[in-house]
Amino acid sequence: MIWVQMESTAERSPLWSFIVTHRFKLVAAAGWLVIIAGAWAYMSSNGLSPGELIQRLRVLLVETWYGPLLYVIAYLVIRPIILFPASWLSVLAGSVYGFGVGFALGWVVGTLSSIFPYAVGRWFSGDTASTSRNHDKAAKGLRRFTGLLQRHPFEATLTLRLIWLPYDVLSIFLGGLRVPFVTFLLATALANLNGTFTFVALGAAFEGSLATGDLSSFNPMTLLVSIGVWAFSLGLARLLRRRQARELD
Repeated sequence: MIWVQMESTAERSPLWSFIVTHRFKLVAAAGWLVIIAGAWAYMSSNGLSPGELIQRLRVLLVETWYGPLLYVIAYLVIRPIILFPASWLSVLAGSVYGFGVGFALGWVVGTLSSIFPYAVGRWFSGDTASTSRNHDKAAKGLRRFTGLLQRHPFEATLTLRLIWLPYDVLSIFLGGLRVPFVTFLLATALANLNGTFTFVALGAAFEGSLATGDLSSFNPMTLLVSIGVWAFSLGLARLLRRRQARELD
């Protein structure tokens, strides 16, 4: 009798119907949010800022033989789960391993770390992205942008990456819009060449600790190159946005 009443309620309420249909996904999403909130609450209660965590991790990377493996685990597994800023770990790679090794390691692992939030967005969206265009609930501008993303997914993804939107939020968003995985990964890898170069070069400019200010060596040329690449990426993103704006018009 109770289940019959729940079914009749679901027929009357679109929200309840959505909850019943996607109950397992909603539980999984709530669990993930609890993990994120718990991790950041623990760091906050113990006075562990992102800079302090990076400093402690830096000590482990320098003083242990398994430092590179620890870096891969922190960047590829832990970071996307708790949504830790990717830029901090890219700077750390340059500070610990120098520009060459730091760039290679940060670029590969950073690109692969985008897969988890992308998968979350794609899994949670289900078939809603493919059917949303049949409803008139979204704003016209959003629908037009979604259409552009579907027509030119590589260029649109590349542009969104180059304008420095939050890394994991963007991965979830693109997964939710069901951008093809290979297209997503290739565009992310290409854009990450710029982002990784910028932050790794910033870290490589300082051989000391950015967190404590104990700078044993400073390379102004590397820092200038980092700033130049960052400025170039913004200019390129602006050109791409203008091109897309003309198409939307």
